[in-house]
Amino acid sequence: MMLLVCQKFPGAMFDEFWPGGLQLGLLVELTNRMTTLRREWNLLSHGSAVLPSHGRQQNLSLVLQTLLEQGPQSRAALSRATGLTRVTVSELVAELLQRSHVIEVGQQEGKRPGKPATLVDLNRPGLRIVGVDLSGILPFKAAIMDLDGQLLKTFTLTDNDAGATGERAIEQLLELLHQALGACTEPVLGIGIGTPGIITDQGVVKTAEKFGWKDLDLRGRVQQDTRIATHVLNDADCAILAEHTFGQGSEHMMLLRLGRGVGCGVITHNTLVRGSGFAAGELGHVRHDAADRTPCACGNFGCLEARASVPAIRQAIAEGQSAAQAGAQAAQALASAIAPLISVLDIRNVVFTGTPEVVHEDMAEWLLGALRQRTDTAHAENFTLGISEDPEHLVLRGTAVNVLFHQLGIS
Repeated sequence: MMLLVCQKFPGAMFDEFWPGGLQLGLLVELTNRMTTLRREWNLLSHGSAVLPSHGRQQNLSLVLQTLLEQGPQSRAALSRATGLTRVTVSELVAELLQRSHVIEVGQQEGKRPGKPATLVDLNRPGLRIVGVDLSGILPFKAAIMDLDGQLLKTFTLTDNDAGATGERAIEQLLELLHQALGACTEPVLGIGIGTPGIITDQGVVKTAEKFGWKDLDLRGRVQQDTRIATHVLNDADCAILAEHTFGQGSEHMMLLRLGRGVGCGVITHNTLVRGSGFAAGELGHVRHDAADRTPCACGNFGCLEARASVPAIRQAIAEGQSAAQAGAQAAQALASAIAPLISVLDIRNVVFTGTPEVVHEDMAEWLLGALRQRTDTAHAENFTLGISEDPEHLVLRGTAVNVLFHQLGIS
């Protein structure tokens, strides 16, 4: 039997407790550490009954998800859309109004007799999300966003040390967060952080070579400093969450991201794959050719990052290769790494993202051609490889999706 449990997140709407004191929030499948997206939740507990209160939390999320996707609705329309009775919907809406997660936005227009129905919607004007992107080669970025992931205001530190590591990098992160929080005039639903590295489901950075972090409780540090619920996720996972919710998302998809390193995110059956050690998608230090002696910053040789990251491509051009030669060479290395994944998981939707000077239409064509040399899946009629439309803000918007999921149970 698949065992699903969940985590405790301060400030989350899920304040009901499962048997044994486990809080209903993010559902985690212990057998393979996959984080459930959308609402195909299999609410099973190990040897304990599922109580009516657990179903109520799912119904609250169902109402919120409907409003997120469809916009303002009357209570009657919500009843039809969710399949819940009108009485149940009215009770759920009353609870969500009390929590300030939804608001009444006026009366429904129309010529039907009787009193016009009152419309409700997510509290889009009254709640904000603060996100931080630590993945870039340039200084850290932060943004105040609405519940639809739209960036309302962005922030960077003017005196930022782009190469900061260790405690100094944490200090810069907190300084940037305080700048964003100080400019936010509405209540903050939560803080989201997207960072390179291997991140556990508790927001602990097991390792992040870029910052020299190891076993750092980043979520705990930020929550202690800000007193606001915080959720930390790998940057490539944030990027695929953004595409899944706001962009070219599908039930089965892969996102390949080029930056300072190389990473990917995978979603299958609307489920974000995290891996048994939370390292799913860490492609950068896969050695695509055992005979390759190109040195990598990690100390090994022939790593994918040493061949196909943005700095590696820039270096190849600086050493005399044309942009086309360097890009095509990188595409071959990338295809060698991801073709087996595409075949094994039968992925038909690949989103390619990264610095526009490197990730462009020609590069996508080179990558598609290299994939077709390696896997029949890339020849399927419904196979697509597209470039992200908003690479600059993809991680930031993904942090918003992560906060929405943990705080409201929607995505």
